[in-house]
Amino acid sequence: MRRYAALSKIVDPRAFASAIDHYRLLSYPFIPIFAIYLPWLELVCSAAVLFRWRDRGALLLITTMCLCFSVALASAWWRGLDINCGCFGQDSPAALPVALIRSLTLGFIAVLLFRMETPRDAGFQAN
Repeated sequence: MRRYAALSKIVDPRAFASAIDHYRLLSYPFIPIFAIYLPWLELVCSAAVLFRWRDRGALLLITTMCLCFSVALASAWWRGLDINCGCFGQDSPAALPVALIRSLTLGFIAVLLFRMETPRDAGFQAN
């Protein structure tokens, strides 16, 4: 079965909330909010990049999410937590170092795409 990061978390927000909780970085009131909000943000940003709609803003958000997630992964790895990264739902196979490399790579790609993308109104000059 194929796994899609955002969809697996949207379908099972409780499992994603549990994965977030395992990082031991957020207190309870924030965990459900992140578990519901982040997968939708991930999905909308991905669609925006694919369909080239507000893609510079979406790439900036993707870069920010990758950076924050990389910090969380590095923190968990540094603290010796033996946890599932939570990227693809409850059955995420990736170890923390692999998930960290993947997150940093995706963030780097988002930065490259952001730098390659020219603003839509770059050629417009007011008289």
